[in-house]
Amino acid sequence: MRINRFLALCKVASRRKSEELVTAGKIKINGRLAVLADEVDPEKDVVEYNGKKLAVPENYEYFLLNKPKNVLSSVSDDRGRKVVTDFLPEGSHAVPVGRLDFDTTGVLLLTNDGELTYRLTHPSFGVRKIYRAKVLGDFTQEKAEMMKAGITIEGEFMQAEAVSINTRHGNISAVTVSLHEGKKREVKELIKAVGCRVLELERFAFGNITCRGLKIGEIRRLTEEEIQYLYRLTKLSEK
Repeated sequence: MRINRFLALCKVASRRKSEELVTAGKIKINGRLAVLADEVDPEKDVVEYNGKKLAVPENYEYFLLNKPKNVLSSVSDDRGRKVVTDFLPEGSHAVPVGRLDFDTTGVLLLTNDGELTYRLTHPSFGVRKIYRAKVLGDFTQEKAEMMKAGITIEGEFMQAEAVSINTRHGNISAVTVSLHEGKKREVKELIKAVGCRVLELERFAFGNITCRGLKIGEIRRLTEEEIQYLYRLTKLSEK
C-alpha cells in the first residue's frame, strides 16, 4: 500500500497530513527517508516516525452510539463533563468520527480505523448526513429553498442538499435537512440565517446508518454489512 495510506491506518495522521510528514523527512522505511511514491508491505517493511516503529492496529473497532444531549463529542474533558467515549466498552481505543454539538442527539460513529474516519469526514467524499430539527419561527418553503440555494455566513458558504417541512404547529416546525459536507454547526447556522432558531436537533442518519432500535445513550458494534457499506461508500473497498 502507499506510504500515506499506511500512515493513516497507523493513526499517525490523515492521508494528506501524512504526505506532509513524508515530504518533511519525518518518515523512514527500512532505515532510509521515505518519499511519496513509496509503497509499504506492512508484514516486511520497517516504517518509523520520529524513531518509533509503526504498526497497523490488528483489531479495528466500529461502533454506533445514539448520542444523548449534554455529552461532548470528544475523548476527554478537562472540566469533567461526560464524553462520548465514556459509552465505549472498557479497553476500547475507538474515537468519534467527526462531532455532534453538545446538545445534539443521534447517530455518532466511533472507530480506531483512521483511514475510514478521514474519508467519512472529508468533504470530497460527500457522505450524506440527515438531520431532524424542531424549529422556532416562521419557517416557510421559501426559506427552505434559500437554504438549498446556499447562504454565505460570516464569509463561509453553507448549503443544504435537501430541506423538507414535515409538520407545523403554530410557530414551531419539524424540519428534515440533508447535508453532504456537515460543517461546524451548519444546520443551526443555516436556520438562523433565515430568521429562525433550532430548538432541538437530531442526526437521524449517517449515510444509510440510523439509530433505529437503539435507545438514547445506547451503543452497539456495527455489523459486518454496515462496515462493508461504509467502505464502499468511501471507496476504501477499491483500495
